[in-house]
Amino acid sequence: MDHQVLSGTMPSLAASLSFPAACTRRRSPIYSISRASGAVPSVRFHGFHSCKVFQQIQPGGTSFELPGALRVSCSSERVKRDALNCQTFATIADVSLDQSTEISEFPKGDMWSVHKFGGTCMGTAKRIQNVADIVLKDSSERKLVIVSAMSKVTDMMYNLVSKAQSRDETYIAILDDIFEKHMLTAKEILEVDDLESFLSQLHDDIINLKAMLRAIFIAGHATESFSDFVVGHGELWSAQMLAYVIKKNGRPCSWMDTREVLIVNPTNSNQVDPDYVESKKRLKKWFARQPPDTIIATGFCCQYSPEYPTTLKRDGSDFSAAILGSLVRAPKVTIWTDVDGVFSADPRKVSEAVILSTLSYQEAWEMSYFGANVLHPRTIIPVMKYSIPIVIRNIFNLSAPGTMI
Repeated sequence: MDHQVLSGTMPSLAASLSFPAACTRRRSPIYSISRASGAVPSVRFHGFHSCKVFQQIQPGGTSFELPGALRVSCSSERVKRDALNCQTFATIADVSLDQSTEISEFPKGDMWSVHKFGGTCMGTAKRIQNVADIVLKDSSERKLVIVSAMSKVTDMMYNLVSKAQSRDETYIAILDDIFEKHMLTAKEILEVDDLESFLSQLHDDIINLKAMLRAIFIAGHATESFSDFVVGHGELWSAQMLAYVIKKNGRPCSWMDTREVLIVNPTNSNQVDPDYVESKKRLKKWFARQPPDTIIATGFCCQYSPEYPTTLKRDGSDFSAAILGSLVRAPKVTIWTDVDGVFSADPRKVSEAVILSTLSYQEAWEMSYFGANVLHPRTIIPVMKYSIPIVIRNIFNLSAPGTMI
């Protein structure tokens, strides 16, 4: 594929987007910069496949391309048509999905145990080890574990984007803090070979994010797709670390970038609706490549059907767990948090509040809708269809039975 870099007009930006050879040994990224107005093609770089974004940054502004290198093919007719329509100088990469391969049904049913661990559960090296211990002690035949980013990381990632589009250079220091947080955590819990692999990937990701944030800084604007791409990295890193910890204990384990699997469609209310048919197809494809007994999946992250990354919005990891639990027809979905269950009232205001042992779907939905810190309000929807119970447990008090919804 031909890629044009129009240097000269923006030499400093072109220089800032140059990648050291040592940081690109696992893939071949090419960055293209132009001053032409129009669409901004962006291809997701992290993980196992690439996905395309077309969004406006600003008329007459900088256009920015991030083509990936894995399973990317180029359709010449489409490239010509899109290049003419968008008036860009960047090559447009299409993701090649082989639809002809027949894929057997993935395993479903009572064999599965589905767990979701929030940011507090994944907040430190010790807590990540505690999560691993819970997973390792689970005797279920197959385990699907959905994780959030480490505590506070998602807020830091959103702050990165906000600072960059405000042309506030303190975003660089925030990104350095994020890198240090994950580096120090990994050094505490990962063995030498795994640590080297994780830090190499983390280093690559930070370099890529710096390049993207620099483009946002120059443009003074970030599209929703760019923002979602950035903030989803916290889940990627926490999933990788947990997978390494479980594997070092002798349990076969793979981590899943759910942007490969969870497909959604936008709604008119700044939310997204899962595309269960397409997500099921993607999950089949993923299982055909990697059928491990233990899967560590990223919460929060997903992908629009036109192939560009998005998220399930704030507190969306619970929603991720419910969607995936429904796809594998799990007997239950356990959501681990830092409270013993669902209270009958706010214990900070009502001293007589007690932990409820059970709730109906309707009761839980109403409590969430009206502001109770129970679940993401939409979490109930995917599991209701198959009568899959959700159990709220406290990772810091394993003796508490929790609340079953």
